[in-house]
Amino acid sequence: MPTNRAHANRSFQRMVLWGALLVTLVAVGAVGEDPRDDELQIIRDEIIPAEGTETEYGIPLSLHSLPQFAEWWYTLVPRVESDPRYYDALNPLVAPCCDDNQAYQCCCEKNGQACNIIRSGKGLAAHLIHDLDYSMEQVQANVLEWFMFARPDYYMAVEMRSRQQSPQDYGLTTFGSCYRGMCETPISEGGCGGMKELNEPAIEREES
Repeated sequence: MPTNRAHANRSFQRMVLWGALLVTLVAVGAVGEDPRDDELQIIRDEIIPAEGTETEYGIPLSLHSLPQFAEWWYTLVPRVESDPRYYDALNPLVAPCCDDNQAYQCCCEKNGQACNIIRSGKGLAAHLIHDLDYSMEQVQANVLEWFMFARPDYYMAVEMRSRQQSPQDYGLTTFGSCYRGMCETPISEGGCGGMKELNEPAIEREES
């Protein structure tokens, strides 16, 4: 029969082991929480407009607007291309999919085709000019807001570089998605959304 002292010693040892295990689990949990995620979220909250944000033109920010904006590229852009506001608003903005090009023309735009992130921005610009008679400054500000919402990864990376931080350390890059073979990747996944038909399963999932 074990003595009371031996029984107490074994109980104490079990308590020590369980305590050590608990400390280890807490430590592992703490390690698993990457502080960089918090930093990214802070930057996102500071500069990226949120889903559902009300806009000056009355269409809350949402990827559900992608089909409509892209459709305006086909129907309205031909009607405003000669309007100085169209070029003057888009030309100073970089294309978030290939920022060595202005938003006026993406790097892949040829033979009447363009990627859908650029289609959406140009379609929105055309709507603001043709239907709402917006000024150049209004068009530029609203298209930039749309781009920042639709492709936050690019703009967050640019912001980090301006703060002397490496975007790569946070899983971000300013290297154009078109140059990374992502022309057919959905916009919600950091791509260009397709060169012909819009590829955006995030919309399909929400609507199904």
